[in-house]
Amino acid sequence: MKKIKLALLIILSVIILAGCGKSAKEEFFDYTKKNVTENSSNDISMTVKDIKLTADMKDSPEANVMVTQLKDIKVTGSMQHDVSEKATNTKLNIEALGQKIPLEFISKNDDMYFSLDIFRGISKIASQFNSELPSDEKTLSAFDGKYLKLSDADTLEIDSKSATNLTKKFQKEVSNYFTSLDEERFTKENDVVTFKLTKKDVVVLAEKFNTLSKSKKEYKEFVIPDFDEMIKNLPKALDAKFNLNTKTNDLAVALTSTFDKKDEGFIDSIEVLYNYKPNDKQVAIKLPAKKEIVNVKEIEAILAPYLSDELDEELDEELDEELDEELDEELDEELDEELDEELDEELDGDFNMADDEFKELVKELEKEDFSSFSAAESDELLEEYEPLLTEKQYKTIEKIFKNK
Repeated sequence: MKKIKLALLIILSVIILAGCGKSAKEEFFDYTKKNVTENSSNDISMTVKDIKLTADMKDSPEANVMVTQLKDIKVTGSMQHDVSEKATNTKLNIEALGQKIPLEFISKNDDMYFSLDIFRGISKIASQFNSELPSDEKTLSAFDGKYLKLSDADTLEIDSKSATNLTKKFQKEVSNYFTSLDEERFTKENDVVTFKLTKKDVVVLAEKFNTLSKSKKEYKEFVIPDFDEMIKNLPKALDAKFNLNTKTNDLAVALTSTFDKKDEGFIDSIEVLYNYKPNDKQVAIKLPAKKEIVNVKEIEAILAPYLSDELDEELDEELDEELDEELDEELDEELDEELDEELDEELDGDFNMADDEFKELVKELEKEDFSSFSAAESDELLEEYEPLLTEKQYKTIEKIFKNK
């Protein structure tokens, strides 16, 4: 939770920097100042532009399927800011794994509300992975149209007044830091101002945040534990390129993360695009009615039957593990083999890749050169793909390998 708070504070603080003037640098900060001193409404979107696999994983069927699914993730929505009411409303629609998930935040002064309509979409996605999240209509409808008040002490377990004071001080630190940057880091061509944020900037800002958190007793709950370890675990490279059109006020942000080989992940780098475009949809921001607001205890009560069943299942699993350990090694191996065979039979033909996902996978494979592959190597790759595909999809993949 504290890492999430830090990331949000840094990103939001970069967006709300203040400044004035006519240089490329000052034009960039003119835009950010305008967004917090005047009413605004923007359409926003996020897409995954590119994902590169590590050299040892680019031929992995499982990794390629995962990449295809990640590339299909899209976020669209709007963000509205009412200065006089000190209120904001952010509405997003997340498209992932064939589902559309609504996400909404409403805030006014120090109060923030989170829409629970998201639960229905999450439950549908979880069911694809055989999760036991509740999916019955009675439980799901109990969350429809409801909001969780995030500023309640029993929700985030933080002092909202201290959080507000710390945020204001941190924003001032961020503003001072960016004001001190060299003019050369801000360039302008035609109407577009370009600025690049680097990993070094992120680390400096993180250090400033942690120093502020340690400066007063009231901020101690925001001090990041294992701070050095957290910085060490950041991606090898982290670059954010901001392109601001000073004529239209459109802002495009390209965030690229490059990972170290020692992280042992399957992704070498990922590039995500964010776009902010002004619109004329400014309407009054409406806070949730009292009857629409629920607290954590009410949510726990709704989920109580599910949580009870889950606990019973965990206890059963622990008991099964203890019994398995007492079995003779030979019997245990036989049992494992039987379970593996049953699992393979269950998986065969049950995985139905969506047509659009499969088309993306085909595009990726067609870019590769398999001409140097021996017949045995091609057959081995086909065997790996077979459990993941329908018969028709498999024949298409087979043709790609055989024709290369």
